[in-house]
Amino acid sequence: MIKAVYFKLLRILGQDRRMLARVRAENSLVVLNLHRISPEPNAFWAPMHPRVFEDLLLFVSEHFFVSTFAQSGANTTGRPGLVLSFDDGYADFVEYAVPLAARYGLRLNQNIIPTCAESGLPPWNIQLYDFLNQAPRALINEVRLPGFDHKLEGSDAASKARFGGALSRFLKNRPRAERAPLWSLLRPLVDQLPRSAITKMMTPAQIREVARTHEIGAHSFEHESMEFESNEYFQQDFQRCRDYFRDVLQLPLSVYAFPNGSHRVEQVEYLERSGIEHVLLIKNTYARPGSRRYARFITYADSRSEARLRATGYTRPLDVLKSWRPWSGAAPT
Repeated sequence: MIKAVYFKLLRILGQDRRMLARVRAENSLVVLNLHRISPEPNAFWAPMHPRVFEDLLLFVSEHFFVSTFAQSGANTTGRPGLVLSFDDGYADFVEYAVPLAARYGLRLNQNIIPTCAESGLPPWNIQLYDFLNQAPRALINEVRLPGFDHKLEGSDAASKARFGGALSRFLKNRPRAERAPLWSLLRPLVDQLPRSAITKMMTPAQIREVARTHEIGAHSFEHESMEFESNEYFQQDFQRCRDYFRDVLQLPLSVYAFPNGSHRVEQVEYLERSGIEHVLLIKNTYARPGSRRYARFITYADSRSEARLRATGYTRPLDVLKSWRPWSGAAPT
């Protein structure tokens, strides 16, 4: 409730208008990085509710030139550009995001993980969130991993989000060779979930159908944090993506999004030499039109007011204090 009041107050004070003026003045490209659109709650990794997503679409369709990455350089509207960039390829993209985008005549970018499309299972960290969302607190606090000493302090959403984030970072910020033994300690618990309780992924057939309207990119083949992997592993993983797009999806591959925003400079350069036209990163800042490398804002919202602010590049309260100069009357810089 406090969060909802906070964002509503900012909207009443015109913070979304000021940030939108800054985007226009600086000719920035806003790239919003989203994941799930679903009414099903998960306190450990909350999806955006379809109602909030529709509010977001309504706002961006009125104030931005919304496009895919391939179209972003063709903006002659005078409005700032914006891309709605989804990662992972969840089935709720087809169920909720695609129909809502069609209602507003918008095209989306979706970056899929071939191993997940083939297996029907989400990345390991989402399987973990599914387990945490259903397990009782006592069972969660029985989890023992060497080097991880966090506890789930309460049953409220904020405590669950903190714990889930800490556990996910602990596991993903390391090479897969180091994570595998740790994941094997958790896997017996996660495998107790029925298949129906695990987040569903888009099938190859659904991806091909979506590609008739929307832009499909790769989010790596196995969803590893690439800055912790060897260049040889990264290059082999990318080539498997390229083969999958050619042989299974029968689609061109021009967009690549690094998993977890994790990368090294030489990996970006390798993608560019390999013909990837749009390399997607996570930097929580604005992108530049015409660039081959795109910063993206991790985007989430629980209300209409929050969704509007996120669409303009809002990330944290400090940004508001820096950009809001009510006495000047000028667009923030």
